[in-house]
Amino acid sequence: MSINPILSICVPSRNRQVYFQQTIDGLRLSPRTDVQFVFADNSDDPSVMNEYMRDLVGDPRIVYLPSPEKTLSMVDNWERTMEVATGEYVVFIGDDDFVDPELAEFIRRVLEYNPGVEAFGWRAIGYTWPYPGRGSFSVPVPYDSSIVKIEQAELFKRMFGWHDSRHVPTSGFSIYHHAISRRLLERIKLLYGGKYFEHPVVDYDNAFKVICLGSKFVATSRPFGIMGSCPASNSFSVGKLEDLRRKMATFAEEAGQDFENDPLFREFPFVPAQGTTATIGVAQHWFKSKYNISFENWGENFAKACAMDCQFYFDRDAFDAATAGYRKSFELWENGRYLKHFNPVFDEARSQGKNIVPAGFTDTGVIIDQELPVKNSAEMYAVVNAMCPPIDMLDIGPGGLKHAWETEDKIAKMLRA
Repeated sequence: MSINPILSICVPSRNRQVYFQQTIDGLRLSPRTDVQFVFADNSDDPSVMNEYMRDLVGDPRIVYLPSPEKTLSMVDNWERTMEVATGEYVVFIGDDDFVDPELAEFIRRVLEYNPGVEAFGWRAIGYTWPYPGRGSFSVPVPYDSSIVKIEQAELFKRMFGWHDSRHVPTSGFSIYHHAISRRLLERIKLLYGGKYFEHPVVDYDNAFKVICLGSKFVATSRPFGIMGSCPASNSFSVGKLEDLRRKMATFAEEAGQDFENDPLFREFPFVPAQGTTATIGVAQHWFKSKYNISFENWGENFAKACAMDCQFYFDRDAFDAATAGYRKSFELWENGRYLKHFNPVFDEARSQGKNIVPAGFTDTGVIIDQELPVKNSAEMYAVVNAMCPPIDMLDIGPGGLKHAWETEDKIAKMLRA
């Protein structure tokens, strides 16, 4: 392996050994020698992964961090993982996800004509791992593989102003499923508390800082990874209110923080247990308060994002509970100023299982049914990758990259934090 690999792919894990092992197997298939794999187990039973990794640590690309005697918080596990990564660029993924090691080649090619890029983003494809009773899902594969430069001001507007947001900001450039340069990560550590990660919502904690401190952001519509969702993952809880609340309670306990009663949030009366959007909002409020970051006129966009979050609940009782919780918070926040913009609509067709899962060709890409003979995120990516142009055919050359405003309609589809 190269002494200074161009890319470190970091995979922290906790008690999901079955998925973790398959992700490791998928990554190890790559023949590249200029990538590093950092696998950090943080499980209650260390023996499972220790035994599995016994014959793999001879691979010079692999750094294995076994479970400590006492399991760590997510922040601390990510921190120790980052501490041993040596790549020029670093990306984190979940243990049920996948990222293509060929990303290193994409980075190399872009830097050849565009030196100094500090953050790379790409379209990640969602995939739900097989489990009993899994419904039908679509996997969209885009035709477009354009590559653009995005200005910091545009990202700031999307992150902190919730401009053009869905239920999450369309800003991207977290170290989670994005590749961030080591020099930027070291600036973050220097300027933000002497650590790479501070807040328990580690992906957005990093995204806030990357957007505030970074320069030269590049994004592409070509997929380079899979965002997996297994029954044990947080993403699996989207649309399942009680499941989300249980996981958030465990999350807060392990983080050692009482989000519900933190005086910092008396002026921002939302709690993570309300949903994904509230979780991001709470983390963002913490960051803005601690580091004196301001952005005007974002409340209306945030209210609309919260409404969209409620619409993920296809069970009527869960939808009503989520809506009531958010509504109460909007009534309390700034004397109800943004309540009129919070208007969730229950999806009756989805609740009755009448939504048609599309498949076929559209104006923007190919939609495939994920009911394929694949059993994990790595195998799903292999299907997607076979439908995309190879890296050496991407439009990267001496002329440089276009600015995002020349293809603005594509930004939201490229970016996701």
